Amino acid sequence: MINYYHKLIYLLPFALITGPFLPDLILVLCVGFFLIDTFRLKLFDYYKNNFFKIFLIFLIFINLSSLFSNNITTFIYTLGYIRYGVFSIFLFYILKNFENSKFFLGYSIIGVFILLLIDGFIQFFFGKNLFLFELQMYNSELSYVTSFFNDEKKLGSFLSRMLPLLLISFVLINQKYKKKEFYYVTSLIIILSFLLVFLTTERVAIFIILVFVLLIFLKSKIFLKPKIYFFALTSLALVILFYFYPSLLGKMKSILYSTGILFPGYTEDGKVVGEYEIGKFIFSKFHHDQIFGSINIFRENPLFGIGAKNFKYTLIGWHPHNYHAQILSELGIFSYLTFFLTFVFLVIQCIKKLFKSFNINIEINFYLMVSFVLSLTPIPSGDFFNNWLNILIFLPIGYYLYLNEK
Repeated sequence: MINYYHKLIYLLPFALITGPFLPDLILVLCVGFFLIDTFRLKLFDYYKNNFFKIFLIFLIFINLSSLFSNNITTFIYTLGYIRYGVFSIFLFYILKNFENSKFFLGYSIIGVFILLLIDGFIQFFFGKNLFLFELQMYNSELSYVTSFFNDEKKLGSFLSRMLPLLLISFVLINQKYKKKEFYYVTSLIIILSFLLVFLTTERVAIFIILVFVLLIFLKSKIFLKPKIYFFALTSLALVILFYFYPSLLGKMKSILYSTGILFPGYTEDGKVVGEYEIGKFIFSKFHHDQIFGSINIFRENPLFGIGAKNFKYTLIGWHPHNYHAQILSELGIFSYLTFFLTFVFLVIQCIKKLFKSFNINIEINFYLMVSFVLSLTPIPSGDFFNNWLNILIFLPIGYYLYLNEK
């Protein structure tokens, strides 16, 4: 049976740009069938790794949170969370046991990047994409690219979070074809993705891809070479972009205004440039209020929180827009310590790898590790239980298990 349903994974990268339904369906089908095959084929050895052990500990704690919650429906989210851990094991199994899977999945990832780049730049330059979705507008001066995501701001998140898998896909495919031209193509896609993420105006996505591109410039032995040319090309492209699109530069400055890192100054009538209140905040006044609201909730429910997805029943908002704040307030101290200690461990591992001499294997492992750290970093984020985001987070884990435990 697995010989057939595993092929659904090749459709997943394209499904992720269609909306939440198809990727969720693919994940549920793959995980459901794989759980059956786990017992039928006795595949338990694939679960005997540090990742799944930590995942199970976290799963126990978040379900204890539901047990002590006043809203029993929270079990829907905490019990259902197991599908993400099993999904990583499923991908690990597929990559290890189906030789061509790394190529087919790699072609799919590369294909969706190329499609989004073509469509995104068409939307930016012509005002509509291939499906006639219009360029979105904040106001008359600032537009942003969404491509196939239409009115949802997800394009930047997708490109920035999937970038490590793009790099790995090229490396794995090039092990078969052994052509240096592959890396020139990859480097061009990296630069174009970098610029397109800026055009989405998604500040968290811009931060994530900035970190990746900076690390590639500093450490890569295979991408963005010769580096001086790619550095000059990228710098020139950004200067041109900000010159002809000054409202985008203002958008980039806004988070620095709100945190007090960059003082915005005043107009003649005394209004703060950027329309931020005077004061220093964590990311922004909105995020600041959400975080401190979450801390207050945690103080009242320190052990197990108020239950998964119950933040929306407070007067503060739908969710805290920060994983650390959400886990503290909804899931309590035990869940948060598991989450936080994992984050600290990954940061330490990244720092250790950063100072090692890179070969191809160390390099792609490093990008995966960085993607985990960025996913857990206490910066603005979506809902911790969001299916679409969790697929983007747990996909790289399957690759990591394959590359390190095969």
